[in-house]
Amino acid sequence: MKNRSQFHYHLGLTIFSLFPGVIVLLLTRQWYGLVATVVLVNTFGLFRTNLFLSLSFHVLKPLAGLFGGEGFAPEEMVITLGSEKTLLKFGGKVPAGRILLLLPHCLQRHECQRRITFDPYNCVRCGQCPVGALLDLADRTGVKIAIATGGTLARRHIIELKPLAVVAVACPRDLGQGMLDAHPVPVAGVENQRPAGDCLDTTVDIITVEKTIGRLTGQVDLAT
Repeated sequence: MKNRSQFHYHLGLTIFSLFPGVIVLLLTRQWYGLVATVVLVNTFGLFRTNLFLSLSFHVLKPLAGLFGGEGFAPEEMVITLGSEKTLLKFGGKVPAGRILLLLPHCLQRHECQRRITFDPYNCVRCGQCPVGALLDLADRTGVKIAIATGGTLARRHIIELKPLAVVAVACPRDLGQGMLDAHPVPVAGVENQRPAGDCLDTTVDIITVEKTIGRLTGQVDLAT
């Protein structure tokens, strides 16, 4: 996954660099101007700042269908590389109380009548969906927890709770864009699982979520 994400990242940057590269070519009337521009953009891209991730994402997004599958390649690129950057830069440095565990409402069983969007602790932890186990995880680790119905509410939670870092669970489409929108707050993303399709009775690997939190707090070896 990481190697494929790296390829898509630099593919996006290369395509983007062709536009200024052509301008340089017309001005210099030398092919080396075009080549130098492409190389320069990809060299700066090695720093993998939010700007370059965003550039690559928005260039690749219109071409997503060419990558096959569900067309999630640009989003998965952001999730993989953005999460890696967050964990490497902030791993072991974030107090648990300054981490926000941000969850999508579709983790709640669609038949459940409990309203948990604005207060996750309205959940009775019956075990019919992953929400109860994630609340247990939040209680055990000391992180804050919030549930969002979409990007607007997710941004509101981040603004109001002011976390130093976010562990976000969502589908690739929402997670990739959301990680870019959350900047400058660093986000480590965990893709949900969708056995019933998008936005319906989704689930998530609790162990992966816990390990991600542990890497940010330093309670899990960064090499694992």
